[in-house]
Amino acid sequence: MRILAAAALLLASTAAHAQDPAHDFSCANVRPSLPAEFAAWAAQAPVVAGTEAGGGATIQPGAAIRVSLHPASHLKLNPAPRMVGPHGGTLTIAVTAPGTYRLALGGPYSVDLIRNGRVTRSSAPSPGPRCSSIRKTMDFVLSPGHYTVQLSGSEAENVVLLAVKVS
Repeated sequence: MRILAAAALLLASTAAHAQDPAHDFSCANVRPSLPAEFAAWAAQAPVVAGTEAGGGATIQPGAAIRVSLHPASHLKLNPAPRMVGPHGGTLTIAVTAPGTYRLALGGPYSVDLIRNGRVTRSSAPSPGPRCSSIRKTMDFVLSPGHYTVQLSGSEAENVVLLAVKVS
């Protein structure tokens, strides 16, 4: 019985890490081919997150960034994030044209887009390209304006993010 339970835990753990190249052994000798929309992923510019709305860097769609986060105890996030963890921060994204924007995330953390104090809902998250360092993607239908990007729940002190306009 213990062996069966251990095997079940191992399979569940393997499935949870299957999208993470560091844990998916089938990715050991694979060079991921990223879709054209993620071409900027490799050129990550360093930026620093803020601790509240209006703080931190302003990101431009089409540019990948490596974001330095703050300890969660220093954050003033409003509304409260869905996911609480050791690190987080805020950025701003300036949307100049209406459309669907895709955020590519390089780790297990939460992203909320806030405008006028309200959370902008995303479509269901999708896994990133297999064997790449893009962990998941999220689509948002946005109108022109400035949005606060709340990052929360990250175990890491730095995360990677790329926003691209897809339609």
